[in-house]
Amino acid sequence: MAGKPVKTIILRGLADISFLIAAIVMFVSYQKVDVDSHKLILRYTDWNGLMFFAVVNCIGCFYNFVVLIIPAGSQLWKTVIVLDVIVNILVGTSLGAGWQTYILISQGNINARWCAICGIGPYFCSKVLGSLITSTFGFAISIALHMCTLHVSVDPFLVGYPS
Repeated sequence: MAGKPVKTIILRGLADISFLIAAIVMFVSYQKVDVDSHKLILRYTDWNGLMFFAVVNCIGCFYNFVVLIIPAGSQLWKTVIVLDVIVNILVGTSLGAGWQTYILISQGNINARWCAICGIGPYFCSKVLGSLITSTFGFAISIALHMCTLHVSVDPFLVGYPS
């Protein structure tokens, strides 16, 4: 990591840690509730949007970790910008699915006669919300890192200088 800029290492490390925390919090989101003498078990695996969110956060965490350990002079850096875009698109779509699922479980759907679950299981909903906020923070850092990388790669002030 000797040849890499410090801000890149810090930003990528923060994004990596936030994706890891978001995935772990989503994986442990679980609550048992008794409702009218019926046991209700709330898990992230019951909603496809939350499962997609957890898996993509694992992918984002793994990708950022691999990029952190790539040597500074490696030829693999040419593909990092493209892979950054792909991972950011995946994380963005998983955040959209995750937030939409959270809105559905917190507010319900009157047309489908779906009651809100967050009134019954607030512990589960707070874990899901914490995971979504953490991943959104990591996504913002990842986008900022990508913009910095693009600025360095395609610097408009370097064009036109006489040699």
